[in-house]
Amino acid sequence: MTMVAICALQSLVMHSRTNRRAVAEAGGILVVQELLLSPNVDISGQAALLIKYLFSNHTLQEYVSNELIRSLTAALERGLLSTSTINEVILRTIYVIFSNFKKVRFSEAATLCIPHLVCALKDGNETAQERVLDTLCLLKESWPQMNEEIAKAQSLISAEAIPVLQMLMKTCPPSFHERADGLLHCLPGCLTVTIIRGNNLKQTMGGTNAFCCLQIGNGPPRQTKVVNHSTCPVWNESFTWLFDVAPKGQKLYILCKSKNTFGKSTLGRVTIQIDKVVTEGVYSGFFSLSHDGGKDGSRTLEIEIIWSNRPSNDSM
Repeated sequence: MTMVAICALQSLVMHSRTNRRAVAEAGGILVVQELLLSPNVDISGQAALLIKYLFSNHTLQEYVSNELIRSLTAALERGLLSTSTINEVILRTIYVIFSNFKKVRFSEAATLCIPHLVCALKDGNETAQERVLDTLCLLKESWPQMNEEIAKAQSLISAEAIPVLQMLMKTCPPSFHERADGLLHCLPGCLTVTIIRGNNLKQTMGGTNAFCCLQIGNGPPRQTKVVNHSTCPVWNESFTWLFDVAPKGQKLYILCKSKNTFGKSTLGRVTIQIDKVVTEGVYSGFFSLSHDGGKDGSRTLEIEIIWSNRPSNDSM
């Protein structure tokens, strides 16, 4: 009987602003919000569809509330926890409300919805993933107009999607790429550079006591330990930089030196453009050292660069 009533209301409000307002004024929105949490997946889905029809334009803008977003979020979470399925109708409804009513994007309810959107992006099918991408892009567009703290909170939570977005860039249709790439390049993240080892770091005179200095932009340089008496030193040292947004156009500069009795001599340099790791996730290999304007292919550093979401205990 409940399902029949919901479907009847859908038919009445789909093309009628007058009927939408009549349902709202009769308290129907609160009733439908309760139905969103029904243990019956079909009823929950049809209730979400009814919400979508009710708020498909600005007729009921005074009825849009944080509670409505919370109810939709709870329904999405319940589906994820109880059935491990993604209700695509709920995702579509959330998108429609965020699209038509910009004010709710600035709310705490919208911020609290994001972790569940990220879960749906990770576990959903292509249709669900597309809905989530659209919704996250809507939120991203509003960050410049938001209170700074809210925008930072939303971007930091959205950054949990970075590994999933990187996967989508590799596995999903080209239609996903522009949105996934746009999100990746505006989210805060963590750049980890690991200097693994050097090869053939011989000097003309004396032994090699090698170490590396790393620098990005105008930031302070970082330095590995010195490995004494080895032309193939092993460091396995990692260095981390935190970014409020993904690095764009920036380079990683690595200077390899040898420490000796009379000071320090330069073994070579490596310059790496770090943009591509934002979308690829991992960028690694052997990099030839250049010295005095030329490259010595026999002297190399093995380096791994990773772009990921920030550790949970880091703040903006």
